[in-house]
Amino acid sequence: MSIPVLVYDMTGSNEMLGTAAVAANLPSLLGSPLGGAWADRYSKRVVLLFALVAQIFFTSLLFYVSRGELLSIPLLLGLTVANGFASSINLSAYQALVADIVPQRMLRPAYKLNAVQFNLSRAVGPAVAGIVLANWGASTAFLVNAFAHLPLMAVLFAISTPARPREAAQHLLKEISLAAKVTWSDDALRRALITICITSGFGMSIQSLGKGLTEEVFHVGNQELGLMIGTIGLSAVVTAIGTAFMGERVRGSHLVRVGLVLYGGGLLIVASTSTFWVGLVGFAITGFAHVLVNVSVTTAIQAHVSDAFRGRVTSLQLMGIILSMAAGAQLGGAIGDSFGLPSVLALYGSVLVSYAAFAHWRMDGLRGLD
Repeated sequence: MSIPVLVYDMTGSNEMLGTAAVAANLPSLLGSPLGGAWADRYSKRVVLLFALVAQIFFTSLLFYVSRGELLSIPLLLGLTVANGFASSINLSAYQALVADIVPQRMLRPAYKLNAVQFNLSRAVGPAVAGIVLANWGASTAFLVNAFAHLPLMAVLFAISTPARPREAAQHLLKEISLAAKVTWSDDALRRALITICITSGFGMSIQSLGKGLTEEVFHVGNQELGLMIGTIGLSAVVTAIGTAFMGERVRGSHLVRVGLVLYGGGLLIVASTSTFWVGLVGFAITGFAHVLVNVSVTTAIQAHVSDAFRGRVTSLQLMGIILSMAAGAQLGGAIGDSFGLPSVLALYGSVLVSYAAFAHWRMDGLRGLD
């Protein structure tokens, strides 16, 4: 959140907000598959620890350069790329680690609970960041972010994971290519991956343009930006808890279709208003919808994939999320500078609703995700 604020303050460009999102997310093109391959080949816990150390290092550098005259757009984007690479390795290893620390019969509930904590961090983190940015600036926000990685490191040092038999190591590209073939040849995995990419590209990407929305459409400041993103996260947390208690009583395919329609509807509400509090309602709906889609798709992927490919297939999912989000932010920023951000929201909301209809009529209602 601090990087988009700095970029917008230095350039005033929505397209540069999209570029910053690309800088943060494009490294996943390499980092996610590497993290997945390493997680399948080595200890997931060790891979995750190394990634966290790298993230603390690069976030600390961001804190240092943002305090002095060294700060420039190229340096800011360069450090964003480096931190994005470490973060993509972190996410791949972390998502795959869950299956190592819970029994197989608890896999679906575990991933739903994982969604609760993930979305809780999305609610609390941006809200805290908005307060810090408004009162102490971006440098302090970077410092807080660096320290925020320490509790997870402490947990990783405290736990142990079982040794799992692994296939003989091959060339990394062969391992990644094989995982891609496994994913694309499985109908459920393929449709899950397509769905998560559509949702990320035309839904999650809007958050990267949040600074432009608060400045140009709602005419409010950084604290409201934190409130806006925090509202999305808080709504997502409540929904994640609800889906965890719901268990398997509702089909995942049904939740995904409903989520896609609500996601698009929430964006259309935001596109139709310049009143911040009405926009906040629309964003709350997107947080609710995001969890319905994301939890169901993630659970389906983890239930269908074998342990031998879990890290790599998970990395493909994360790479799809991150790259689609970056592409959506870049495209949305360019369209926003030419036609206004409300046009972007209306277009993206329409795409999500249209995909829900297409999936219902032409993709068997995504029933392979059940």
